[in-house]
Amino acid sequence: MAILLLLLLYKFIHGTFEYEKVTRFEMVLIPAYSLLMMVITLKEDSSLGKIMASIMLLILGVLIGLFQLSGIRIKTTGQVDKYQRPIVLVKRNWSYLIGWIIVFILIILFSAHYHPTLNHHDIIDELFTEIIRDLFAIAYLNIKNEWFVWVLNVATSFTYDIFLAIHHPLIRQAIRRHH
Repeated sequence: MAILLLLLLYKFIHGTFEYEKVTRFEMVLIPAYSLLMMVITLKEDSSLGKIMASIMLLILGVLIGLFQLSGIRIKTTGQVDKYQRPIVLVKRNWSYLIGWIIVFILIILFSAHYHPTLNHHDIIDELFTEIIRDLFAIAYLNIKNEWFVWVLNVATSFTYDIFLAIHHPLIRQAIRRHH
């Protein structure tokens, strides 16, 4: 598993510095699904401590999302997809990677707090899960997460995606619904 993890880690890091196509699935559906899952998991136990931690994580997540945007590069291909939407490419760069690492550290800290028996195997499993989720957006629909993971994902992804859609009209056009 160590070799697979290293290969996936390499692919993830390398991909952070390459242009990738903007998709409606990643920019609209995944954040919406994350919001739904956040509400469901928080509804299971809405203690005051969890609500306060969620507010703190939402604020941190927004700040991380804004930081992740700071190094982004956008380019257009001049082409359109089958629905006549422009094809737009995004390169995430260092700021995204650093923000991703900060989110991962927060997830580990919260996991250690809520699961005191957390060990290095659990941390490696979480790293594997986070990399898979970032490389393959469809994995969001299959992976079970703790409430704090959903809260962080909602805050970072909504901040990142909404900012891109508001400030870059071509991205907004690239993710619009087709008729």
